[in-house]
Amino acid sequence: MPDPGRWGTFPEAGVLGVEDLPAAVERIGLMPGDPVFIAPDFTIDSDLLEFVLSKHFRFLARETKRNYATDIRILLTFLSSRGIDWRRASEQDLLNYRTWRCDAPQNPERISGWKWNREAAAFTRLFKWARVSPRPVDVSRREDRAADSVSARVS
Repeated sequence: MPDPGRWGTFPEAGVLGVEDLPAAVERIGLMPGDPVFIAPDFTIDSDLLEFVLSKHFRFLARETKRNYATDIRILLTFLSSRGIDWRRASEQDLLNYRTWRCDAPQNPERISGWKWNREAAAFTRLFKWARVSPRPVDVSRREDRAADSVSARVS
């Protein structure tokens, strides 16, 4: 969601059938910078909207929200392209995703162990909130974290 004052002008007919989009967004409870996940059928994913509005996501730092939303979007796209609903993703599905993200030569945008650990933290938060059991990835499990990770935090 854009910052207030940066909406620009809207067509008279509104946007997606909503005449006053800023007021509608405010009524939902979204804050500047909050993501909105759109399903493949171009509707708002109400489950993911609840996640964004939940205490599990709401109080994260703005940059963390942006990063986690991006990470989750990439995972959702991967799963959707394979016909897998994220709520039913298995450990094998997440292992396949991790392999593609980190190791697959066909992926020109492979990621580091540090980046994987951040993504896994985002996914863990989502699956924990959704009460998916067993969790297909969980950063509290050693095997779900990258062994070659180097922290980006420098004191």
